[in-house]
Amino acid sequence: MIHEIRKQLIDLARSKTTWSYSQLNNQLQLNLNFDDPSHRKLIGDWLGDISLHENERERPLLSALIIHKGKDKEQGDGFYKLCQDIYNKNWEDLKANKNFEIEKITEYFAYWKDNDNYKKFKDDF
Repeated sequence: MIHEIRKQLIDLARSKTTWSYSQLNNQLQLNLNFDDPSHRKLIGDWLGDISLHENERERPLLSALIIHKGKDKEQGDGFYKLCQDIYNKNWEDLKANKNFEIEKITEYFAYWKDNDNYKKFKDDF
């Protein structure tokens, strides 16, 4: 399943789109119930594994493209906690900095829109 999620995240980046956790769940038929804490942890683990894989290869963290569907439309705390480990900055400060979010998403869109990057790395998982 994690391969399908990564492929979808790359497609989202190429089309300069974000999705909510629910959209990802519904479109890929993950059958997760987000009222269940273990299901929320599972999607977080999958997205975190994908981002760690990308980071190890010096590529953008694709999980930033999955956001809450409420009015805040931001990534979950797990994304920022992962960024804290990667960038060595407090996750709450990163979350409060809207420029960080915008810069990262813009970076992800540009990276995967590049056809050379796409051809070379789309199946690299």
